[in-house]
Amino acid sequence: MLSSSLDYETTVAAVAKLAVPTFADWCTVDLLVDGEIKQLAVTHVDPVRARWARELNMKYPNTLDPATGVPAVIRSGEPMLISEMTDEMLAGVARDPEHLAMLRGLEIRSSMIVPMNARGRTLGALMLVSTRRARRYGDTDLSVALDLARRAAMAIDNARLYRAALAANDAKTNFLATMSHELRTPLTAIIGYEELLAEGITGPVSDEQKNQLERIRVSAMQLLSLIDEILLYARVESGSESVRFEPVVVKGVVDDAVIFVAPSATERGLWLRAEPIDAALMLRTDAGKLRQMLVNVLSNAVKFTTRGDIVVRAFARGDSVVFEVSDTGIGIERENQEHIFDAFWQVEQTTTRRTGGSGLGLAVTRRLAHLLGGEVTVRSQPTIGSTFRIVLPMAPASPLETRGV
Repeated sequence: MLSSSLDYETTVAAVAKLAVPTFADWCTVDLLVDGEIKQLAVTHVDPVRARWARELNMKYPNTLDPATGVPAVIRSGEPMLISEMTDEMLAGVARDPEHLAMLRGLEIRSSMIVPMNARGRTLGALMLVSTRRARRYGDTDLSVALDLARRAAMAIDNARLYRAALAANDAKTNFLATMSHELRTPLTAIIGYEELLAEGITGPVSDEQKNQLERIRVSAMQLLSLIDEILLYARVESGSESVRFEPVVVKGVVDDAVIFVAPSATERGLWLRAEPIDAALMLRTDAGKLRQMLVNVLSNAVKFTTRGDIVVRAFARGDSVVFEVSDTGIGIERENQEHIFDAFWQVEQTTTRRTGGSGLGLAVTRRLAHLLGGEVTVRSQPTIGSTFRIVLPMAPASPLETRGV
């Protein structure tokens, strides 16, 4: 039950519900939040008494100062067992006559307060109370309570870590999107002014100056492509990327991708070719995103291949269409074959790596494949080469023409 949710509030509520009514008549969960004790859950066999217990905590909230009760357990990390609660004990913790009267009204017969420890820290305390004369807690009960508290603390800490990870991921995605937009604006101006200079709008341009302007243009376009890749990744990660399904001719999309990547392959002395594809082969998908996936995989193959050829295939298999890109490149060790789909990950994890790029191409490709209802896998042998396979359904699962993901 404790591991069934990674939602923080759900986990806390589950802790209190686990103990009542089998192990206790009422239970509270108090956690240390930003240096203060917060009561996050109260469960009682009697709903009226549960409200009463919450009102008591609101009127007399716990602080870290008292030498007994929940604050002392959280501060020390040591459990507290009271087999039989006496009126003198209640009077010792009451802050005023009204507080004492409310405590007496709870009819506490026996109680245990146990620390919720996880990863060397005390996150809070679990208080279990019996209101029945026949139920008096002892050492065996305390052992069970400690085990429950330990398991609950681990579940709560996992939920906290999960929430923190989500927040960190959202912050990263927002940062990437914001910075990419901000970088795109001045870069667009650089490209525009380069075109004006190259066309001689502001005056004659020598051949040497044209060569230098061409280098500016190529570098600017490479940077623009990188920024667009980061923007696409940020949109997919945030769930704001939309998908438009339409009839797509497979051969046309493959040819477009090959033509786009061919200059890079030629520059490196590689032979890039597509095996014959059935001209009638079609699927219903997002043509732009399919083209982007093929370009990403082909570009990756060119980047990590120094000699030989790169071959593209596309064929029907059942209700799916399979796209394969095979290369004779450096290959990938088995232990790294899943890591290559992680964002910003490359086989050479050093600042002096021989191949450039953001490390986002394959990560984006897998995420786009999932958006289209498909999958991307790889088979590879070091020094022999790799084959990347994109499998997409011939028809999307959703009947909608356009959907946001």
